[in-house]
This record gives sequence, structure tokens and C-alpha cells, in this order.
Amino acid sequence: MRRDRSAVIERIVRGEGPPLLLVFGDSLRVEQVCKALIDRLIPESDRAFNLERFDGRTNPWEEIVGSLRIAPFFPGRKVVWVENAPYFLSREHKGELSERALELWAEGKRDEAGRLLLDLLAVDGWTQQQWEELQGPAPLYGVAGIEDHAEREEIAAIWAHCRSRGFGIRPRRESEGTGIVELCDGAMPPWSFLLLTAIQVDRRTRLYKKLEEAGAVLFVDLDRDRGRVKRESLLDHINRWASASGKTLEGPAREMILQRAGEALRPLAHELEKLLIYVGEERVIRAKDVAASFSDLGEGWIFDLTQAIGDRNAPAALSQLARLIARGEPPLRLLGTIATEIRRLVTARQLIEGELRGRWRPRMSYDQFQRTVLGGEGPLFGRNAYADYKTLQRAEQFSLAALRSLLAAVHEADFRLKSSGQPARLVLERLILELCLGRGVSCSSARVVRA
Repeated sequence: MRRDRSAVIERIVRGEGPPLLLVFGDSLRVEQVCKALIDRLIPESDRAFNLERFDGRTNPWEEIVGSLRIAPFFPGRKVVWVENAPYFLSREHKGELSERALELWAEGKRDEAGRLLLDLLAVDGWTQQQWEELQGPAPLYGVAGIEDHAEREEIAAIWAHCRSRGFGIRPRRESEGTGIVELCDGAMPPWSFLLLTAIQVDRRTRLYKKLEEAGAVLFVDLDRDRGRVKRESLLDHINRWASASGKTLEGPAREMILQRAGEALRPLAHELEKLLIYVGEERVIRAKDVAASFSDLGEGWIFDLTQAIGDRNAPAALSQLARLIARGEPPLRLLGTIATEIRRLVTARQLIEGELRGRWRPRMSYDQFQRTVLGGEGPLFGRNAYADYKTLQRAEQFSLAALRSLLAAVHEADFRLKSSGQPARLVLERLILELCLGRGVSCSSARVVRA
């Protein structure tokens, strides 16, 4: 159950409630809550002595408890902040841990992904000796529950990174959870406050349930639906940012930001600041400004590749493919993205020839689309109304029969990637040329863009 963070902070400042707090969720919101709490508890001039920070993955629990028991140098409260607290993980949490490790790796957070992979091994019962004796990443696939070839390649890359960085496994001990419960029940020295933050939390653990019952948990994630961030939650954040910045967002610009926003606020905040710098004194932010300055987050890169394919713009699609391969995107993931786009185009074409006949016009503006086609309702077949609008426009480039033929080309490319031994880039380039120029085209018949 969500709690109001301002009310929680006020309660702690007044000395009410438990002497510790677990904060987890979106990393930027976690950081904001922790900063607000510390600002209220400790004057900035006293923080060199009355604030201590530990990494829960590397600092022994005994060292943390020892710090809690030492009285603060200056009068007032002492805060011990334990980041990356690993005390709320369990074996039942393994699937979520492996998924989150892959997400962190894709975001470029290599050390965090590596540490989380080691957390996964620790909750599975691995020892440091087993880790040191591991000769290759293959045994990790079963632990992580991963069968997809592309994801196995990513796990292998994370394993290699951990080895190059000298990371090790810190074994889990029952005494850590017991110690936190004892602190919550009254063993905390009167001058100390324990602040715990964690990347991943399994709410099924007994320790978590104990803290939740004591009112010592604050969840600050974005609102989600079936694991995905709700459009409304991101939209509210973006609109508040635009208002605070004194900018007006055009509808297509807002929709493009939503498409590229990803699943976390911290990288989104960074991209919004870049956008603010790019537009300078301009009061209105347009789609072209977003396209020029806003980096792809999460799966936002899908938009650029699939738009070029849907527009049948072979040079742009090949150039985009080269960029994605150069930055390490797995070929099978790229193929899956292309297959999804073709299926979306099939759905859009069926709608054009069916229930949208007479209402849809390819040259209508987005505002007209919202009024005439959507009529105030949500997206037609995707998460994003603007994406549906663009997909319908791209579907005008194809007949239904042609799209079904292109699906066959995708299946053939999948077979070649998995069994023919041909270079993956060549297979994907040939597929893109077929999609943009028609079946039967060869790579020699069109200019192929090389990175």
C-alpha cells in the first residue's frame, strides 16, 4: 500500500514510529526521498559526522550495527544509510532478479547489473569458491531461468564484466534479517536512525512483512499496470516538468517523449534537461526538437527503426540498423522488433479496411485523429495513441497481401539467423531491403549503408 512520503518524513522528524525506514522503487524518487529526509534530520554542517553511508553488498552487518551504536559527534540525530540493501531477496525472487540485471545492463549500468547477478547467485546458495571455480557462464543460464539466445549472450557479458572487476559473492546470513527485526522492535540506540534503500525487494519475505506491519516501508515507484509504467504516470511527470520549465509541449512532441521515456525517471530527467538546453529561449517544444535532442530510452529506439521500415525508407532503415548493431543490440532482438512492427502494420491495415473505413484519412492531423477516430478513448491497438496514429499512416504504404508476404520474409530471416551461419548483419540488411523495396531484392541492388 502506498504512503504519502511527506507524511512519512514528518512522522520520522517528530520521532514517531519505528527508528528505521526501507525506501525502494524508482531510483530518482528514492534519492529524492532520502535527500528530503536527511535535510530534515541533520543540518548540512553536521553531516560529515552525523551521517554515515554503507554499501549493504560489501560492508559487513556487524560494521553497520557498530556505527549505529556509536553516539553522534554533534548533538541531534545520527543517520546510518545502507544503500543496495540485500536483505530483502529470496529464492522465489530469482526470475525478477535476472530480469532486472538484464535491464540494468541494457541501461549501461554494468557494475549494478554485475552486483545484482551475484545477488542472484547468493540467494540460490552459491559460495565464493563456486564462483571462483566457474570456468564459463553456461551454469548461470539455468540459475537465471534464461533460454533466449540473446539474453544468454547478455548474461555471459555480465559474467565477464564481474570477472574483470574482481566482484565476489557475499553470502547471505540469517543474522542480518534478525538484527534488523531487533532494531525495529526497540534495540536501536535513541540517537540513531537506520535508512535502508534497495534496488530489488521481494515483498514475500518475512523481514519485509515485518517492516511493513511496523510502518517502516516507503514504496516510491511509478504507477504500473501489468509491470509496465502507466502512461498517465509518465504523462503527469512530463507535464509538471514542462509547466515548471515555462514551456509549452505540442501534442506530437509530448507523444514522442512518452515513446522514448523508458521505465525510470532518472534517465528521463536527464533527457528532459538536455531538451531544455536544446530549445533554449523557445517557448514551444516541437516534435522536431525531441527528435533532434532526446536520446532513446528503454525501447524507444524501436520507433526510429520501425518508422523507417514502415516508411519504406531503405537508406534510413539500413543506417539505423548499422547504428544499433554498432552499439551492441542483439540481432535476434532486432529481428523480434521488426516482426512486431510488421504485425502492428497488419493490424492497422485490417482496421483501415474494416471498422475505420470512412473515419480514417491518411492526411489527417493528429488532433483530427484524436477527435474523429479515437473520440476521446484510449489507444486502438498499442500503449500509445500517437504510435497508433503513425502506424496507421505507415500501413497506407502496404496492401494486406504484401504485409502477409513480409511476415513470411521475417520467418525466413529468423531461420537464417539461427541455422545458416550467415553473418547476422547481412541477414538483417537483406530483410530490410525486402521490406522496403519488395520481395526478391538482393543486397547488390541497393546501396547498403555501413557503419
